[in-house]
Amino acid sequence: MADDPKARTLANGIEVWCSFDKLVPVGELKPNPRNPNTHPQRQVELLAKNIRYFGWRQTITVSKRSGLIVSGHGRLMAAKHLGVEVVPVDYQDFNDENDELAVLVADNRLAELSTVDLNELEKIAGEWKATDFDTILAGFEPADLDALLNPDSDEEEEDDDRHDKELDKSEVTVAVGLYRFRISQDDFVAWCDRVKQDAGFDKDSVIQEIRNRLDL
Repeated sequence: MADDPKARTLANGIEVWCSFDKLVPVGELKPNPRNPNTHPQRQVELLAKNIRYFGWRQTITVSKRSGLIVSGHGRLMAAKHLGVEVVPVDYQDFNDENDELAVLVADNRLAELSTVDLNELEKIAGEWKATDFDTILAGFEPADLDALLNPDSDEEEEDDDRHDKELDKSEVTVAVGLYRFRISQDDFVAWCDRVKQDAGFDKDSVIQEIRNRLDL
C-alpha cells in the first residue's frame, strides 16, 4: 500500500505542497506598485479559504532583480486575511522590468483568454453536488452552482418577469416585415383610430393605408 502523501512543510500550521525557495515573513514582501490586477475582497476571502483547506499549492513569486512580487499579489492578500506570518516564496531571475511586468500581467490575462467546456463543467459540478462537496473551495457560490445545473429555470423566471412587465405596461408587438416594435396598447389603439378616420372603416382600405404609411 502506497504511503499517504505528505506536505513538504507547514507554514503557521498551513500545509505547503508546492516547491519553494524559502518561507518569508509577510511583512518583508513588496507588492509591485504597477500591478494592474485588482483583487476584490470577496475573491480574497475565497482564496484564503482555499489556501486554508488545500494548503499552499502555488508560491508567491518574487523577482531577484527588483525584489518585487511578480505573481501572487492575491495570495499575499489572502495570507494577510488568514493572519499568517510566513508564506512560501519562489525567487526568479528576470532580464528587466518589461519581463517582470509581462509575467505579472499575464498571470491574469492569459487565464481570461481561456474558454470553458460548459458540458464538462456541468458534469463536475453535478458530481460535487452529489457528494456535498463545498464548491466555495472551487470559487462557486451556491447560487452560481444552481444557475449552472439549472439554466432553464433561470430563463423561465426571466421570461415570466419579462411577461409580467409587459402585461403591466399593457404593451403590444407590432410586426413590420422582419422588424418587431413594442408600443403601449393605448398608443396602438389611438394610431389605428387615426388610420381608420383617414382611410375609412373598410378593411382593405385600412390595410392599404397602413402599408402606405409604413412604405411597404
